Amino acid sequence: MALITVFLLGFIDIFLPVPMILAMEGPIEPAFVVVGISGVASSLFFVYGSWPIRRWLVRRYGTDSLVFRRTERFMVKYGAVGVGLLAPMILGQALTAVAAVVLGAPTRKLAAWMIVGIWLWTAIYYAAVVMGVSAIG
Repeated sequence: MALITVFLLGFIDIFLPVPMILAMEGPIEPAFVVVGISGVASSLFFVYGSWPIRRWLVRRYGTDSLVFRRTERFMVKYGAVGVGLLAPMILGQALTAVAAVVLGAPTRKLAAWMIVGIWLWTAIYYAAVVMGVSAIG
């Protein structure tokens, strides 16, 4: 039951289940694997499911609106690679995926780099938890 909750929390943001993982008894490695899997599933779901939102926003506001101009600078500066690698730290993988697709990021490239970014940040969180637990005792 705990791993299902970890999966559901990880679907929203991969940092959310970390406190729960700390409170769990037993090995934490399977929980972090579940976090990575749920983060990847979430990012793929939102990357490929956000096109209707983009179409609606473009139809309603056009691509010359203030929102598109301000956020386009972010996409130009970092691109799909930077956004994908930093997705868990920007707004969480779900909101970042929706925002990047709405801004016109290439979906395949964004999805690939988000998968890499999610596994990278899951490994970083795992290392931080292991070091923190060993430091505490």
